[in-house]
Amino acid sequence: MNDIAFGLTYAIGAGLCGIGLGMIGAGAVQAAGRNPEALGDIRTLMILAMAFVDALAIIGLVVALIVKFVQ
Repeated sequence: MNDIAFGLTYAIGAGLCGIGLGMIGAGAVQAAGRNPEALGDIRTLMILAMAFVDALAIIGLVVALIVKFVQ
C-alpha cells in the first residue's frame, strides 16, 4: 500500500505539472505570434513561470518521498 501511495503521489503531481508546462509553452508561442516585438519579455516570463511549475513538481517529489519513508 505504501508503494501505491508513493507512486500516485508523485505521478499525479508530475503529470499535472507536465500539463501546466505545456499550457505555459503554448501560451508563450501564441503570445509571440501575436506580438513578435515582445519576444524577449515573453521568453523571460515563460521561463519564470516554468521555474515555478517545476518547483511544484519538486515539492511533489519531496512529499512522495516523505510518504514513502516516514510511515
